[in-house]
Amino acid sequence: MTEFLRRIFFSNEYMPHGHCYLWNPALVWLHVTSDGLIGSAYLVISLTLWHLVRKIRIPFSPMVLAFGMFIGVCGLTHYMEVFTLWVPDYWLSGAVKAVTAAASVATGAYLFQANHAIIDVAHEAQVAEERRVQVETARRELEGSARRHQRAFKALSGCSEVLVRATDEQALLDAVCRIFVEVCGYRLCWVGFVEHDERKTIRPVAHAGHVDGYLALVDAVWADTDQGRGPSGVAVRTRKPVVIQDVTTDPDFDPWRQEAVTRGYASLVALPLVAGGAIFGVLRIYAAEVGAFDDDEMKLLVELANDLAFGVASVRARSERDKMTAQLMLADRMVSVGTLAAGVAHEINNPLAYLIAALDFLDKELKVIEQRVPGERWQEVTEALAEAREGAGRVKHVVRDLKTFSRGDEERRSRIDLRPIIESSVNMAFNEIKYRARIVKDYGPTPPVLANEARLGQVFLNLLINGAQAIPEGHVDKNEIRVTSRTDELGRAIVEVRDSGSGIPSDVVGRIFDPFFTTKPIGVGTGLGLSICRNIVTTFGGEITVESQVNKGTVFRVALPPAPEATGDEGLPPAVPVKQGRRGHLLVVDDEPFIGESIRRILRSEHEVLALTSAEEARDLIARGDRFDVILCDLMMAKMTGMELHAALVTLAPDQAERMVLLTGGAFTSTARRFLEEVPNIVLEKPFDPTHLRAIVRGLVQ
Repeated sequence: MTEFLRRIFFSNEYMPHGHCYLWNPALVWLHVTSDGLIGSAYLVISLTLWHLVRKIRIPFSPMVLAFGMFIGVCGLTHYMEVFTLWVPDYWLSGAVKAVTAAASVATGAYLFQANHAIIDVAHEAQVAEERRVQVETARRELEGSARRHQRAFKALSGCSEVLVRATDEQALLDAVCRIFVEVCGYRLCWVGFVEHDERKTIRPVAHAGHVDGYLALVDAVWADTDQGRGPSGVAVRTRKPVVIQDVTTDPDFDPWRQEAVTRGYASLVALPLVAGGAIFGVLRIYAAEVGAFDDDEMKLLVELANDLAFGVASVRARSERDKMTAQLMLADRMVSVGTLAAGVAHEINNPLAYLIAALDFLDKELKVIEQRVPGERWQEVTEALAEAREGAGRVKHVVRDLKTFSRGDEERRSRIDLRPIIESSVNMAFNEIKYRARIVKDYGPTPPVLANEARLGQVFLNLLINGAQAIPEGHVDKNEIRVTSRTDELGRAIVEVRDSGSGIPSDVVGRIFDPFFTTKPIGVGTGLGLSICRNIVTTFGGEITVESQVNKGTVFRVALPPAPEATGDEGLPPAVPVKQGRRGHLLVVDDEPFIGESIRRILRSEHEVLALTSAEEARDLIARGDRFDVILCDLMMAKMTGMELHAALVTLAPDQAERMVLLTGGAFTSTARRFLEEVPNIVLEKPFDPTHLRAIVRGLVQ
């Protein structure tokens, strides 16, 4: 065996073309090894291609099989090269090469023929790859857009829910900002309100998200200046949304770029808030990615901004409505208080009338007794009686002031002097003023004005109380309310109420006469007072103006035209000198027995006085033929009133109806007020002055 192998591998006897390799065994085996390995590799490649075509679907599989066959045949030629070293069968070697040549030609022809198809397939593959990339890109864009749309839809849904439930404006704005940041994933959201100050500031009122002092640095304004050309200012001026898709490249964002980039703000949108045709604010939303706001998302955000503006307007309207309701309820209570005051005044006036009359009677009688029976003790009694009369007089003035502000004869005008009305107003407001400021009176001469006493009293009282409420309690010596009256160069009566209070801001002073506008909390101001004051003053042909400085005070100025000259005697008949005339026959009708008795005491020295407590009894007495020089009759009585007695006497005895003097503690019903306006009879208000009463009776008797 060893000899056999030696002869095969090392002998030159069986190498017919050994001379080609120089009869060098090493060179021979180099070629043998190389051809063997090449043939084996070609065979493996051929078998692998054949296996792949069977197992998987490959484009152009015939071409692959042909190429595999070509590779396999090429490998066979390499095996023949080894074989012919020892077996010189050159026909067989030639046949193998012929087969290889045929396979090569066939494969080449097939490839040449399939060239265009292969190129087309490669192009189609390239197109398919491009389309795949496009589809993938579109998919990613759609996913991003879907995320943004979902983000916007979440904002729209969450904000809609908040809008439905909102009852407070600040809570609504805070909730919307939180939804944008916490639910929708935006980086920052804030809302600013448009201010109409000199700088035209956009004042941040709510925010959520990453701020880190950013809002203070924004300093947004809506003026047409360099500072106002930012997104917020442009959105407010144009009333259109402003989008900045990349804060690093937008030139209009230069002043804020560095701060925004530092805080991770890559893009933003500014949405105007418009309600009722007026812009009142702006909604700013920031995102962490560039190009975060596409057209579809912007449509949703614009819709959301409109809903937010509507929600704020609705909350404000609801708040104003609630505020107005509370103010109207307060105003209604004030009306009720006024009606109650009128009734109280009427009830006080009756006992006050006979109290004052009784005190006057006692004073007169005690003086007579003192003259007849002198003594030291009479002085103390006289002083006590004087004190009682002083107290009754003070009660009389309080009731008179109360009646001034509770009577309802608003349309009745007459020539009046302003000073008594101002004094009554000061008296009524003094309890409100005395703990806050000193009251300073600086009265100058003023012409009479044609107006209604109660209505003007309401004006002055309101101005005084407003002045007092502008001054905090305490430090009375450092504050004052000065009331001034004078006549201006046009001959008008001027009344000024000046306070040293907090003053009114310039952006508010123009609205203080608007109905229901007030800077005071509910329960302190109705928002109607100054509006009513202006209406009252303008009704009387005058005007009311205001001047104010913050922290320095306010002055309200009322100007009223002078009343025309009187054309005849007005009011009550003048008191006649004390002169004893004939004794008259008088009838007093009042359901308060003490009133009748008091009048009888006052007048019995000069006249015959009959006092009755029933109007029916007085009517029957006159119907039987009795006649009186004067009939003093109470206007309001429980059964038959003075008005009804007057109507009955007009039919029974017209001359007796003309001699009626109507006594009243306050005409607080519309029927009573209308009656007093229609009849010419003298009206004497309780509590009456005895001297005045005697003068009226003397005038009628004589």
